[in-house]
Amino acid sequence: MNCILRIGRFKRADIIIGDHEIGGNLFQQFEEGERIIKQYLGVRYDISEEAMRESFQRREIWDYPLLAIREALLNALIHRDYFNNTIQTQVKIFDDHIRFHNPGHLPEGVTVEMIIQEHYSFHRNPKVADIFYRAGLVERYGSGVERIITAFRDAGMPVPAFASTSLGFTLTMRMDTLSASYLQKMELSERQILAVERIKAEGSITSGVYQSLTGVSAPTAFRDLKGLVDRGILEQVGTSRRNTRYILRERAR
Repeated sequence: MNCILRIGRFKRADIIIGDHEIGGNLFQQFEEGERIIKQYLGVRYDISEEAMRESFQRREIWDYPLLAIREALLNALIHRDYFNNTIQTQVKIFDDHIRFHNPGHLPEGVTVEMIIQEHYSFHRNPKVADIFYRAGLVERYGSGVERIITAFRDAGMPVPAFASTSLGFTLTMRMDTLSASYLQKMELSERQILAVERIKAEGSITSGVYQSLTGVSAPTAFRDLKGLVDRGILEQVGTSRRNTRYILRERAR
C-alpha cells in the first residue's frame, strides 16, 4: 500500500502547501516525480554571449542541478526497502533545501563514508537496479552518489548531506543561498545581485569596481554595498577607504 512516491512542498515542517501521491510502476513514479519536483524549483536563463555560443540558445540555470535531482530520485526508488510498507518514499521540498528519504537504511558494516569516499556499490534490489540500467536511466552500478556530489561541486554549491538511520536513508541537498534567483527573493536590486555574482567569481569587490560595473555614483555604491553588509551577505574588510573591499560573509568565516 505504501510502495508509492510522496512529494510535499513545505513552507515549514508543519505547513504543507503542496502534497502529491504518485502510484503506478517505478518508471511512472520516476517520470511523474521528476516533473512535480521541477515545478516547485526556480529557474533563470543565461542569455550571455558565452551561453549562446555554446548551444545557440539560452541556458537554463535551476535552483539545484537537475542531474542531481534525477539521480537522488532514482536512488530513492531503486534502493528503498520494499518489504517495509509502513512509509512511502518521500521527497520534501522546502524554501532552501530538499530531503529525499526512503525506508532502506544501509546494511550493517556499510557506512555513509564508504559509499561517498570508496564508491562502495550496494544493491538491495539488484533486479530493479538492472532494469533501470537497461532502460538507460542509470549509467553504471554504484555511480549515483558520485554523480550527485560531482554535480553540486561543478555548480559551486554545498555538497549534499547523506544519513543512514534505523528509519531509512536520507539525502539532503541545500540551495545556493547566493544564487541570483534566491537573492531576488530577498528583494535585492539587480546591481546588488551583480555585485554578489562578481564577488563569487573574483573573491572580492571594491567600491570603485562596483561603480565601474554598475555605472552608479560613489554615494550610491556605498549605500548599495552597505545594504549588503547590513543584510549579512557581505563583510567589509580593510582599515582605510583606499584598501576597503567587500567579501562574502560565508567566506570570511
